[in-house]
Amino acid sequence: MPLRNNRTYPHKIELRTYLKYCNGAETFYSYDPQRRRLQNLAVNAGGKTIMDNAYGYDVVSNVLSVVNKATIPEKGKAGGQMSHSYTYDALYRLSTANGTYKGADNKTASYTLAMGYDNMHRITSKKQHLTQSNVQFNGTLNAGYDLTYTYNNDEGKKFQLASVRDINYRTEEAPTDSTNINNGHKYTYDANGNLVYINTSRVKHDGKEDDKASEQKYKWDEENRLLAADENGFVSNYWYDADGERTAKTSGENEAIFVNSEFSGGSTGTARFSLYVSPYLVAGQGGKYTKHIYIGSQRIVSKLGDLASYGADPRRIPYAGNEADGVTVNYKDKYNQQLQSIKDNYKTFDLPYNGQDNPDYVNGKGFSSDDDTPEAAQARAMVKTRAGEAGTNERMQFYYHPDHLGSSSYITNLDGEVAQHIEYVPFGEVFIEERNNTWNTPYLFNAKELDEETGMYYYGARYYEPRLSLWMNCDPMEENLPSSSTYSYAANNPIRFIDMEGKIPFDKSVAHTRISSGFGIRKHPITGELKGHGGIDLATAGTGHDVHVLADGVVKKVGWNVKVDSKGNKTGYGRYVVVQYSDGYESLYAHLDKNGVAVSVGDKVSENDVIAKSGNTGGSTGPHLHIEISKGNILQKSNKIDPSSIPDLQLLLHPDNKEYYGGELSPVTVYGHAPTPMLLQPISLPKIEEIKINTQDKK
Repeated sequence: MPLRNNRTYPHKIELRTYLKYCNGAETFYSYDPQRRRLQNLAVNAGGKTIMDNAYGYDVVSNVLSVVNKATIPEKGKAGGQMSHSYTYDALYRLSTANGTYKGADNKTASYTLAMGYDNMHRITSKKQHLTQSNVQFNGTLNAGYDLTYTYNNDEGKKFQLASVRDINYRTEEAPTDSTNINNGHKYTYDANGNLVYINTSRVKHDGKEDDKASEQKYKWDEENRLLAADENGFVSNYWYDADGERTAKTSGENEAIFVNSEFSGGSTGTARFSLYVSPYLVAGQGGKYTKHIYIGSQRIVSKLGDLASYGADPRRIPYAGNEADGVTVNYKDKYNQQLQSIKDNYKTFDLPYNGQDNPDYVNGKGFSSDDDTPEAAQARAMVKTRAGEAGTNERMQFYYHPDHLGSSSYITNLDGEVAQHIEYVPFGEVFIEERNNTWNTPYLFNAKELDEETGMYYYGARYYEPRLSLWMNCDPMEENLPSSSTYSYAANNPIRFIDMEGKIPFDKSVAHTRISSGFGIRKHPITGELKGHGGIDLATAGTGHDVHVLADGVVKKVGWNVKVDSKGNKTGYGRYVVVQYSDGYESLYAHLDKNGVAVSVGDKVSENDVIAKSGNTGGSTGPHLHIEISKGNILQKSNKIDPSSIPDLQLLLHPDNKEYYGGELSPVTVYGHAPTPMLLQPISLPKIEEIKINTQDKK
């Protein structure tokens, strides 16, 4: 394993402080002792400091600055010094951003960004300009755009784009009206809110407009998953498993010859191919593969290899499955079904399919050898083994050094040298990229894969377009964020929040993998009945994680609540803790480790204090933390507040505590809305069962 088991954590707060890879690279983390916010992130690799990020915040934890103070590398090396600064509007949406970069070989760059929003939290304008000197070539590059957004006025579609006016430029000269390109984009969505068509027009220098300069078309399935994309004839196809995770993608150009407007012939090729065997293995064309190794959900290293080095042939895999007892798989039929889906996609886009079928693949024509026999590939592998070449397979290893958002910033090789360096503008577009010719990661912003064929990031549940700074399809959990635009990314605050799956933006200080069950009516995971869910469930990677209190308060109750229904199903909170706050607010933390509670009734606790260990007690289908917030007695059923609507309970309860926050405080917001009593009015959930609490505090 490339990872050494030497991670250490500070007492109580379970935040990573140190990480070391087997290539010698070390990462150091330091935190603000009061707010537990990341203060510094430093990476040493190859005997040098390549990252030394210092973070600055305002009084409500919005990131104001990120400054990499590492020394400028020597001539010909990648890396350098980077400085970002950010401002926010009264609703804590990113308003402006500025950045400067200085690297080796007289490389310099800068960018500016200005955002505009309306009172529905929709982006109305985005103006971005960047300048590079000696980065991509010897000289100066000026590039940027000025986007103006308009939206659909129809009921139920007010968050969907209608059009965008796009004034853009890319020139070695100072940008002027003569260098500007004036584009207009018009957007069409399907009934589910997925983007299906973009028509781009262009105003020519003579003032006339070409109504169809380019077209982009998208096809979605009934689960709102992208099946295919047509980028002016370059078609990409996508497949998914039963859980909705992408399993394969292919892309290729479609060439056709017309004589007197009649089709004469053509060719449909495959330019790119990726097979996602699992999160840990991705195969590509020619039998090449990339093996990924993780710590939890963080990708730490990618290893490169090829099947031919082992004498492997993919034809053997179907045969193994076909010979299993009781299993009959017709791989020719499966091949034909997949091929037909590709042809159907071309038909949807009104494009002719002229691909060359390969029905002999299942019968023995593989892709990892040059001839038609797997035995020949194995024989060549034996020759390589005797010559000592096979031992070099997977020696090409690349280690990830991300920023606070998980974005790939520096990639080092097995020798600890920087192989790739990437900097970003706030919404995820690449600002600076330095790379070698060996291998370059496609996992960039938030460590998500950038699909070059569409320019979109794949997040699992959705696709994100960083230039527009919007999601391209509907939100599967939009009912959990009624106060936020369905298509906005990370509540328009992409420096503080991330969206791991394209569902709900999370503050990086929250230590959990996802919201496994939201607030409101749901199908109960144990009984199967429709009932009210008075809180949210935060899935954890196993049990025993520190549980932090949301705000300053007093422990009101430590209880044990387990019941068994008539069918033998176990229900109830299990081990739980209730904390009482000011103004009548309370919170409940449930399904804790039975013996992991670290507080007693009457204890005073401060925000972020550890009160217990996470567990799997009571009516639970897996390790998670259940959190409820209420105005009044939390053990009643009619006063619950959606916890996902309150990103900072401490701030809600202490808006005027300037001493606590260290300065003046702007109006507090909850995803763009002021947390007035009207917004946080407790609600009554129908069909939620009465909660009977054991009077014994601990058991």
